[in-house]
Amino acid sequence: MSEAIALFLTLGCLSAGFIALAIFLGFRLTLEEKRERLRRWFIIWGARGWGAPLLLWAIMNLGISWKLQPFMPMVQAAKNRGGDWVPEFVYVLALGIFVISSYWCAVTLGWFLATLNAAADKEARKDFRALCITCVMALIVPAGIILLLGGWATLGLAATAMLAPMAGYAPGILQPKKIPPMYARAVARMKFGKYSEAEWEIIRELEKSEDDYEGWMMLAELYANHFRDLTEAERTIIEICSQPKTTPSQLSVALHRLADWQLKLGQDPNAARRALQMVCDRLPGTHLAHMARLRMNQLPLTREDLREQQSAKPIPLPALGDKLDEPPAPVDAQAARRKAAQDANACVERLKQDPNNIVARERLARIFTEDLNQPDLGLEQLTLLLNMPDQSELKRADWLGLVAAWHIKFKHDPITGRKFLERLLHEFPETPQAFAARRRLELLERELRQGGR
Repeated sequence: MSEAIALFLTLGCLSAGFIALAIFLGFRLTLEEKRERLRRWFIIWGARGWGAPLLLWAIMNLGISWKLQPFMPMVQAAKNRGGDWVPEFVYVLALGIFVISSYWCAVTLGWFLATLNAAADKEARKDFRALCITCVMALIVPAGIILLLGGWATLGLAATAMLAPMAGYAPGILQPKKIPPMYARAVARMKFGKYSEAEWEIIRELEKSEDDYEGWMMLAELYANHFRDLTEAERTIIEICSQPKTTPSQLSVALHRLADWQLKLGQDPNAARRALQMVCDRLPGTHLAHMARLRMNQLPLTREDLREQQSAKPIPLPALGDKLDEPPAPVDAQAARRKAAQDANACVERLKQDPNNIVARERLARIFTEDLNQPDLGLEQLTLLLNMPDQSELKRADWLGLVAAWHIKFKHDPITGRKFLERLLHEFPETPQAFAARRRLELLERELRQGGR
């Protein structure tokens, strides 16, 4: 009995090795994105190709009845003698496990290699055929010796000995690692101003990897910034967004870049708005769509609005700077008032089309206060701006600074202006406007002390 158990353990370990070898090489021969499905396949195939035959072999050698004797003669003879037949059964079961496991391993490896070879290209199949010939020539003699000594029971072992090296080297031949596209030559061409040659270099690299996001973006940027061909750049960006491997963040970046080009090069806010709308349509309900919607609300409505926005020279801290101490500019000139009224009407028309047009509303507030000397109307517009959701801290700080400055300068109400300055310090203490507000409060304190004397 001890000899039978020792043989059972020995052949059981060898059988486990066959199973582990088949599973390990099977995973190596399978692409990473398909390995999750392969786990389920191995469970089903193991139950059908290994578990079911082994169970049938065990039942066949148990001897269910007098008419259905054990399949192997040695077990049948032991049972007929009436003695202990368990050692013979364990011995036969161990042999069955070894034979079934070796056959299962050989069939599994052969199936993987045949499937992978069928899916490979012509050049890879040629190299794989050379590998198979080499392995057969190198291992035909050891495999023949195994088959000659052990007979048909060792056919699975002999086949595994030949197929395992093939499966070990096959991934490097049938599934070679793709070299990522290299755009150094294209960048060098662009640095020397050879944009047409750079375009061909990028296209040549994209032929190696058709879904490379970096290459397509580089090509689109080349069309937009160097060829000034926004139509081709837009077509390229849309093609990027249509590729299945493009991630949501990459899609958002590409369409925001297209919107930048439409604004900067095409001077077309409507085209930029269409690009951002694609983010909202393709990624509904995401934070990327929300950010695109916020940017759309900031865009000017027309080309004229865009040119006016671009021509305006930004002045740091306009509300709380030194100009606060200057007297208001005279607005009684008929021509100046007429021009200011026309600008105000234009802003009102834009706000009728889009009440969330921040640029137009801020411009209207400045016209009311600084050009038409109607600070109450200007402060009303700023209040609407402050109540708008999802505005940046810098913008809100700017508007609070304007409210404080207009109360002090145009309404001659330093007390209310002081309250807004304190609110600015409390809500946005780290902004540049807060530093200017702190300085203005110190000046107000100094004026109050001098007035008290």
